[in-house]
Amino acid sequence: MKSIFLLLASVFLLVTVSAQDHKDLLTSRYSETQLGTILTKNQDWVTLPSYTQRDFWDGLPSGIRTALIKQGETSLSFKWDVVKATDIMEFTRTGNRNTMQHPNSARKSALQNLVLAELAEGKGRFIDQIINGSWAICEQSSWVLSAHLPVTKGFELLPDITKPVIDLGSADAAALLSWVHYFLKAPLDKVNPLIAERIKYEVRKNVLTPYYTRNDFWWMGFNERPQNNWNPWINYNMLQCMLLMEDDQAVKVKNVYKALQSIDKFTNSYKPDGGCDEGPSYWSHAGGKYFECLELLHRATHGKLDVFSHPLIKNMGNYICNMYINSPYFVNFADASAKGGINAGMVYRFGRAIKDSTMSGFGAFYAQKGKMPGGGTIEAVITDLTTMNEILAYPAKEPLIGSYWYPDNQIAIAREYPGTKQGFYFAGKGGHNAESHNHNDVGTFILYYNGLPCLVDAGVGTYVRQTFSPDRYKIWTMQSAYHNLPIINGVQQQNGAEFKAASAAFASNTKQVSFTADIATAYPAAAKVKTWKRGYKLNRGGAFVITDDYALNEFVAAQQLNFLTFCKVVETAPGQLKLTGENFVLIMQYDAKQFDAEITHIDNNDPRLESIWPGGLERILLKGKNTGLKGSAKIEIKKG
Repeated sequence: MKSIFLLLASVFLLVTVSAQDHKDLLTSRYSETQLGTILTKNQDWVTLPSYTQRDFWDGLPSGIRTALIKQGETSLSFKWDVVKATDIMEFTRTGNRNTMQHPNSARKSALQNLVLAELAEGKGRFIDQIINGSWAICEQSSWVLSAHLPVTKGFELLPDITKPVIDLGSADAAALLSWVHYFLKAPLDKVNPLIAERIKYEVRKNVLTPYYTRNDFWWMGFNERPQNNWNPWINYNMLQCMLLMEDDQAVKVKNVYKALQSIDKFTNSYKPDGGCDEGPSYWSHAGGKYFECLELLHRATHGKLDVFSHPLIKNMGNYICNMYINSPYFVNFADASAKGGINAGMVYRFGRAIKDSTMSGFGAFYAQKGKMPGGGTIEAVITDLTTMNEILAYPAKEPLIGSYWYPDNQIAIAREYPGTKQGFYFAGKGGHNAESHNHNDVGTFILYYNGLPCLVDAGVGTYVRQTFSPDRYKIWTMQSAYHNLPIINGVQQQNGAEFKAASAAFASNTKQVSFTADIATAYPAAAKVKTWKRGYKLNRGGAFVITDDYALNEFVAAQQLNFLTFCKVVETAPGQLKLTGENFVLIMQYDAKQFDAEITHIDNNDPRLESIWPGGLERILLKGKNTGLKGSAKIEIKKG
């Protein structure tokens, strides 16, 4: 058995080391000149069925075709009201993003529904409303989401139409209009050629020209700022716009190559182990969107641009399988949500591209248990339609990973019984406090039982102005005191890359899994802590154990251990708490001579948190009694 574990460890080491050569992954392999020889000169790269391919659209399963048409019919009466100036200014006035985003998103959703319905039905019944929707979006002063507009100091927020900005919203709108132009240009031209011309003009004005002429958008990566999901997400939409709307081949080649340079900046900052520091709920727009960029480039070069065999790409894909707990739950740290899902079609295709049957099986699992096709962009929906039969016939596989360790991102996961949802599941993290969508959470963990939440990470509430501002860490969900972590000498963790875990270590065998880290370095000097070694041990067939061993430079205040739980909590005896979850009971034991327990309820007061943790959370605070400079503690959680 020992030799098997050594072999597995050596294989993992080889994959990790070989993934190190991912700097400039694309541009180190393909020059601009090479791209010019392989990039399509027309739109023959599009594999989606055209409007006139009636055998495909008319041949869709009747239930799906009817659903697409009915969804479009709900938008036949849609009123294309303007996105008002005051809707945009609301972000300045109250911090509310949704006042602008909701009507903006409603317009795009209505237009997409209408286009899908027209493609499915093919009788021209939806064309007038498609014209209305396209025209309305074209007439919108800016497609940029209010929260992403540059701030003019001393004035309320409004877009400067002389300086177009490319953000998630504008790139998404441009890609949608580009597909409207591709699919329906002929029927639109029959009404009036000015419609398609207007679409092309507005796409060029709002996103293509700024993309071609500017390098200073932070998400492009041509600066020192770390990259996140914005980079592949926006570049994916921009690639679609260029490939569908740019007629000048030299300009197309130059700027598609610019996109390669930009997304290389994204992978340059990606850790070799493939872990996504934004969490699984952002992965679809980070590693997942990066895959879709590669998939698009693969098609646009007729398969000649291909890096799917690179270890980093494989590691990026495997991450989403490794973070799965039990539908709908995924490991969540930072702003990631505990409840999520996957873009089943994309995960399936990612798995096929990297030749990973577990990943493809995971996509098939979600596709076969849920709605197929899934949601998302018009391109994603239609791609699902084209691959639907293949996915639904593929062997479904739920990835119930026994244990895994991300040494670069310092994330550990383990199941009590590999291959099943029974028993304990835990995930812990080291890392640092300047990660993307960061919370001050170095050393925290989550614990599930039979696939259901026990000790949890709250995640994040509805995004408002404060969420991405200097006041971010005034929000309770961002603070270490509201994670499963200690308060040391009355002091919480501090945000910043220098506040990080030290000596993180992971070990796994058939009997137990352990993760330890010294988290003293995640606290500021005011905590006066020399070392604080936090440990987690999952004894397979036994209990889950939390340990703390610490040394202080000075005693200021009693130490406190915090836990957030979705369970109902009752103190049944000194040193014993009963945690009652959904269909399980666990016992948390601690030394009553060391700690007094205090239990408080946290109301969500936020729709996003309420959707994840209905009814709120309980906070367990173990108040320490030790006044010495050294101490240790052991918390044991076992089946009730």
